[in-house]
Amino acid sequence: MILSARKLTLVCIIVAFSLLGIKPIFTYAAISNAVPIEVNKTYNGTLHEGKNEQDFYKFSLPSDGNVTLSVKQKAGVTWDVTILNNKGEIFESLETDDSELIEGNAAVQVGLPKGTYYIQVSPYDYSTYDQRYEFKVGFAASNNYEKEFNNSLAIANAMNVNQSYKGTLSDGNDQDLYKVKVPNDGNVTLSMKQKPGIRWYASIQTSSGKVMEELTTDDSELIDGYASKEVGLPKGTYYVQVSDDSYSENEPYEVQVGFIKSDNYEKEFNNSLTAANKMNLNQSYKGSINSSNDKDVYKVDLPSDGNLTLSMKQKAGVRWSVSILNSKSQNFDSFVTDDSELIEGYETMQVGLPKGSYYIAVEPDSYAEDESYEIKTAFTASNNYEKEFNNTLTTANSISLNQLYKGTMSDNNDKDIYKIVLPNDGNVTLLMKQKAGAQWHAQLQNSNGYVYKDFITNGDELVSGNASIQTWLKKGTYYVVIENDGYTEDIPYEFITSMKSSVLKSSQIKVTNNKGKDDVIEVSGTAKGDIVKVYNASSKGTLLVSKTSPGPSVTLTTKQVGEKAGKVYVTVTQSGMSESDRVVAGFSGEQSNALSSSQVKVTNNKGKDDVIAVSSIAKGDIVKVYNANSKGTLIASKTSTGTSVTLTAKQVGEKAGKVYVSITRSGMSESARTAISFAGEQSNALQSSQVKVVNNKGKADSVTVSKIAKGDIIKVYNANSKGTLLASKESGGTSTTLSIKQLGQKAGKVYVTITNPGMTESTRTSVNYSAER
Repeated sequence: MILSARKLTLVCIIVAFSLLGIKPIFTYAAISNAVPIEVNKTYNGTLHEGKNEQDFYKFSLPSDGNVTLSVKQKAGVTWDVTILNNKGEIFESLETDDSELIEGNAAVQVGLPKGTYYIQVSPYDYSTYDQRYEFKVGFAASNNYEKEFNNSLAIANAMNVNQSYKGTLSDGNDQDLYKVKVPNDGNVTLSMKQKPGIRWYASIQTSSGKVMEELTTDDSELIDGYASKEVGLPKGTYYVQVSDDSYSENEPYEVQVGFIKSDNYEKEFNNSLTAANKMNLNQSYKGSINSSNDKDVYKVDLPSDGNLTLSMKQKAGVRWSVSILNSKSQNFDSFVTDDSELIEGYETMQVGLPKGSYYIAVEPDSYAEDESYEIKTAFTASNNYEKEFNNTLTTANSISLNQLYKGTMSDNNDKDIYKIVLPNDGNVTLLMKQKAGAQWHAQLQNSNGYVYKDFITNGDELVSGNASIQTWLKKGTYYVVIENDGYTEDIPYEFITSMKSSVLKSSQIKVTNNKGKDDVIEVSGTAKGDIVKVYNASSKGTLLVSKTSPGPSVTLTTKQVGEKAGKVYVTVTQSGMSESDRVVAGFSGEQSNALSSSQVKVTNNKGKDDVIAVSSIAKGDIVKVYNANSKGTLIASKTSTGTSVTLTAKQVGEKAGKVYVSITRSGMSESARTAISFAGEQSNALQSSQVKVVNNKGKADSVTVSKIAKGDIIKVYNANSKGTLLASKESGGTSTTLSIKQLGQKAGKVYVTITNPGMTESTRTSVNYSAER
């Protein structure tokens, strides 16, 4: 500790009096007979010239804590009061103010460990004598106060992270040191409460004195809150130093070391490739630039080829420069953040890179010193990103047909080259997405530099869509070259080089539209590995089925192409090429449901056209009548104009038989044939000359019919219609006789019919008979 200016003045006065022969002030009290006192109680006393010119008091602290020495002030009187140990070492001292209007207490604070301490009350000048003083030793138990003496690393006070500590600097040359253990890798925030008119300096450093971060508080008139600095640190022991910068003597301060465990903070010192911090992909990291010459370097490992996106949060008034480097410090790409007043969001760049280790360097560009930053990476594993460096034919990226590739121009002089192998002769299309404000020049060339076709994208404000070229090329190796034509630096581009597969022919496709089971599409003339797709529309629509061909043909099945006749649209995608245009293939509708026999009535007319009537159908249904269950002859066909239809046929057959009726509903195929039975035509009536009736007396009467055929059925009735059936018999030959018990005694008539085999009953023929004899 160093004596204050006023105390030094007092010593000089005493020495001067001795030299002049003036009697010095003698001390009658000593530490050895100090009066015991208790903390947090008020005591008073009086100094007398030549008697007790100093008073000593002794107090004990039951634990570590903060001691506040306060002395009541009085106009015209100054006391010098000191806190010291039994060796006389001064921890803290104060002199009261003797101003005319003074009131209240003068006070100083000091953190002290558990133990015994002393208070010394001394006069400042002769005005002090015989004036009653009043003082109090306040005490608050705590580990969070500075404990003197702590002005070197060896005796630094222990400090816990995330806790506030209070202390005071006894004079302008005092410094307080704290020892803090950072338990894990993470982010440390050094904070110090600010006060108008006072400036403290604080730093966090290593045991070797290397400063990791430092700050000076603001002493502005209206200042409030805390000054703070962040620094990423690895696990270990560090030291916090607090010292005066301006007018901080005997002013209580408050300091804290905040800590957040994380691997996602910059860890100093990381200003070279060899000392780079490890950075994990797809995570945010925080850090700060300590000085205008500082640089923070991170190492990131890419597990595979892909696209690395690097983003940095932007801040008004601050600019950082960020670069992506390889181990040779070659710069793949870089950007400078925007410091505009209303800026927000992230500055971002993308670069395609092969698998390997890379470095991200963050440097100040403008006003970035001690400003915390946030940086993050995102990685997408893919072969479809440009991989730097690819600005020559020999370093060209290999690409495949019909795949989208992305890249960026690292600067306006960059050039990206891609190599592509065409498996067949054909039309090649190069297509590139257009963006407002950017113009790329793209060309398709061979290894000799011959350009087949090229284009420049449109950079108009409202541009949309793609720029494209198409040219016919032979099988072989070619190059896509993309260059800047205007304002493309760090703007991602997208392009695709495509060849369509050859379109199928309709003759290669056969569609079978089954009823009650999966429909079948057979495609011939394919190659192994070809992908065949079947759609329900000529564009867009629904994919019904897709299959990879096992060889020269492929059979695909789908639940339903459609009940009615229609079309499917078939494509092929050959190896290394894009999908062909769709070719249409027609198919018949499913088989219509067969008619039921109850829907059909056949009338077999005699001497005129026969009639087939079909009911419960729909307009447009086609009804056909055949003479056989399969093949055979079409007897009649007609399209319905309503819910029923009547067909006529010259002759379905004289005798009873069957016709076979089908229906073809709109858009569907013909149904199975339904067998419909019909009766034969009416048999020809008998001639009366063919019939002889004998009316016997006393025995059965007889009716004999001649000139008939075996199997004919003869029936005899007693009336021309209805009446009673008197007899019925099937002929066994060319004639037959029927016996009737009694026709009647008197003469009369019988009515006879014949039913030829397979035909219906004839009309009745009237035959007279005589009376019995």
